[in-house]
Amino acid sequence: MKAIDKTLAGKVFLLTGGSSGVGKATALSLAQKGAKIVIISRQAKNAEEALREIAQKTGNDQGDYLVADLAVQASIRKVANEFKQRYSNLHVLANLAGGIFFEQQLTPDGIERSFAVNYLSHFLLTNQLLDMLKESAPARVITVGGNPSFLKHPTINFGDLQSLDRFSGMNATAQAMYARVFFAFELARKLRGTNVTSVVFNPGVIKSNLMRQTPWYMKLIGAMYEPFAREVCEVGGYLATSPDIESTTGVFFNENRQIVPLHQRFDVAIGEKLWAVSQSLINE
Repeated sequence: MKAIDKTLAGKVFLLTGGSSGVGKATALSLAQKGAKIVIISRQAKNAEEALREIAQKTGNDQGDYLVADLAVQASIRKVANEFKQRYSNLHVLANLAGGIFFEQQLTPDGIERSFAVNYLSHFLLTNQLLDMLKESAPARVITVGGNPSFLKHPTINFGDLQSLDRFSGMNATAQAMYARVFFAFELARKLRGTNVTSVVFNPGVIKSNLMRQTPWYMKLIGAMYEPFAREVCEVGGYLATSPDIESTTGVFFNENRQIVPLHQRFDVAIGEKLWAVSQSLINE
């Protein structure tokens, strides 16, 4: 176990997707620092296995978990309420869950699954927990983005926001990725003056199960990157804990902890419109 950061004592870190991929890799980084992590997973078994592994590798056995299906809005609201009942504060919310879906599916709420899981779940959970974040301030929201090379020309197709008319798994994933970044920047704008910050980041190549359900050609691409995949997401842990960036907000970090000036390419008007549309999709 690495040296414990005593400044993290008493702080609570909530991570979505904590049983695999970027969520688990960030949880590992935080646990190494001695943080109290709470992970959200779709299945209790997966969460328990992840926390056991994290405890074995870090010596930090204070992890906890909650179960929620991030494709279902009622489940997200329920897990937010459960968290509030169990904990009295929240210092960092890490929006890290995601998936790749190559077949069009609608959730029980009538939302396309890729858009629901990869973007709208983060929007809804964050809004459900904003009051708690403000009460716990200084607090942070960190959101996983993507490789900056794919974010040079961000667009939101409001005419087919959920890719319902002409579905493509990769296009739907990209649309959700753009939406997450617009959301993180707009959230930062809305939170100015609250002592709650919002940043978005590229985690780099992280070990995950994302390619497991993809077509053969995607598996081949994934195999090429596998030797470079890391088990620990250092940038995620850094953004969640570093005092150096306590007041930094509304920016994009790459995997090397450097700010990439992407916010200059993301139109504020689009961020505002996406926020309003998202509120209508969660009936708020």
